[in-house]
Amino acid sequence: MPEIQKNVSLAEKTKAGYQIGGNANYFVSVNNSNDIKFALDFAKEKNIPYFILGNGSNILVSDNGFRGLIINTRQMNGIFISQNSIRAEAGILLSAFVKEIISAELSGAEELSGIPGTLGGAIYMNAGAYSQTISDNITQICIYDCDLNCEVIISKEEAHFDYRKSAFQKRNCIIIWADFIFQDKVNKNILLNRQNEIMQKRKESQPLEFHSCGSVFKRPKDNFAGKLIEESNLKGFWVGDAEVSTKHANFIVNKGNATAENVREVIAEVRKVVNKNFQTILEPEVIFLGEFDTEI
Repeated sequence: MPEIQKNVSLAEKTKAGYQIGGNANYFVSVNNSNDIKFALDFAKEKNIPYFILGNGSNILVSDNGFRGLIINTRQMNGIFISQNSIRAEAGILLSAFVKEIISAELSGAEELSGIPGTLGGAIYMNAGAYSQTISDNITQICIYDCDLNCEVIISKEEAHFDYRKSAFQKRNCIIIWADFIFQDKVNKNILLNRQNEIMQKRKESQPLEFHSCGSVFKRPKDNFAGKLIEESNLKGFWVGDAEVSTKHANFIVNKGNATAENVREVIAEVRKVVNKNFQTILEPEVIFLGEFDTEI
């Protein structure tokens, strides 16, 4: 059975994101459904909440940490390729997933290059970039249903994918693996060139030198969050070491020693000002974990 660790730093577990936050009371890394069941039984026995964590790239952890159990999926990171069919486990980094697909000379994921999360997190959020989303080539997903205490296979249709949405956001479950079919066979060098273009675009347009969660807000209907924030003259607005990036207005960066509350205050101010100026309520894409003082 997996080891349950106590008082684990979540700042250390979110280096791909803000690298901010207090400790989790308990932390466990899982490899399979049996490990997941063990972790859930532990949380039930202790009567504590649990949270599923991949690479922590899209999470803002409270300065007070999390008074519960973190179930980490990073060790479930296998990938299996047969011609144009792929089965990948939820804990594989999206960068490794894309690399394997390009190596197999399959097109359809190269534009996702540079997204720092895990496959499970990407499926949960239906992550995307440029013209591609993670759900484009999915055929089915295996989840562990935490209410039924068993594995369940979900079809693409049942997953109800939409812009930054999936059925998993409203279901008490843990994504275990997903199956994909990529129809287009393309020369590897062409795919690598496309990947390099994407990475260069990211480098030029995003503040990659600082810790952040990527885009903080979802795209509002018929507009762009970054555009509304920039037109509200909020680029460079800061609280402590948390700042609206001067490079990309939909990024709030940790310039060194920002607290979670600093970031939360910036998010709250941005939402307030944009709503006042454009009558548009920006919806956060970042996930908040733990308790915060600042209302948003």
